[in-house]
Amino acid sequence: MGKTQIRVESDSLYQTKGNAEVTVAMLRAFVTLGKNLNLTKTCEELGVARQTVRRHINELEGIKGQPLFSVQNREYSLTPFGNALLADAEIILRQIKAWSGQSRLTRRSSNWLEIAHYLDASEREFFSQQHPISKIAEDGLPIMKRTLSAWGKAHTQIEDPAMADVRPYLVIYRKNPSGWICVEIGVKSAYAKWFGWTWSKSAIGKLSEADNAGDDYNDFISGAYARIHGEGGVRLDHLFAYLPRESNPDPIPISFQRLLMGCAFPDGAPGLAVLVLMTNQVEIDALPEKDVLFVPNDLVMDFEP
Repeated sequence: MGKTQIRVESDSLYQTKGNAEVTVAMLRAFVTLGKNLNLTKTCEELGVARQTVRRHINELEGIKGQPLFSVQNREYSLTPFGNALLADAEIILRQIKAWSGQSRLTRRSSNWLEIAHYLDASEREFFSQQHPISKIAEDGLPIMKRTLSAWGKAHTQIEDPAMADVRPYLVIYRKNPSGWICVEIGVKSAYAKWFGWTWSKSAIGKLSEADNAGDDYNDFISGAYARIHGEGGVRLDHLFAYLPRESNPDPIPISFQRLLMGCAFPDGAPGLAVLVLMTNQVEIDALPEKDVLFVPNDLVMDFEP
């Protein structure tokens, strides 16, 4: 695997080399420590010594020209600069994993829109296909049309009165260095309908990655979150996946449309609002015809809100 060379200006405060190289080991140390914020746990996860992790972080800080972490009383925290770089570093590592054939998740682009395929350990196939936002205006589901309109009227503000009618259908997340924290699950949301209200209430305050399903699965489900969260934009995907239910722990097939919306909390902090609509109206080119119709009538969310 080739290394990316990054030139550093000679007056950089943290410069260690005039012509430095970012290595996979540096990125792994940065991402793992950025998630754990604990040096001991990071060393155990990577299987390396403490001085190795510190060296990789120091070298990466030298290349980037600014500190990635601050340390007080042996406790690590990301600097604003480090926090801003973490998502990009995660994406680079996922791409390296895919290129090296170690990932069960593949992504490609068609007309600038993303298509993803994931194969789980039981050889079940998951599919995702991004669609242009204009598709909502053309033939979008009623709830999705109304939600997108409300988001625009609210100027992305989660607590704006314009969001009140669609709020029960949404799941809202905050981002922290460890992942996506669920802060609200709407009582009429697809999550509540599929997983049950008991599960939904217990999921509030937890990381979306807390299911221990693996990095590839989490990337398939939430890989697009970081970009929309950072840009404050919107994204439409059609998906086919196997998910467990509260009444049935064995994953069963379900198809759905998903709208991601970058939002803002009252304190100005960015958030992410997710609208999922279970429906048989999905357009996924790679999805086998036999898998298209899988949503029971009592779960379909094609109705007018």
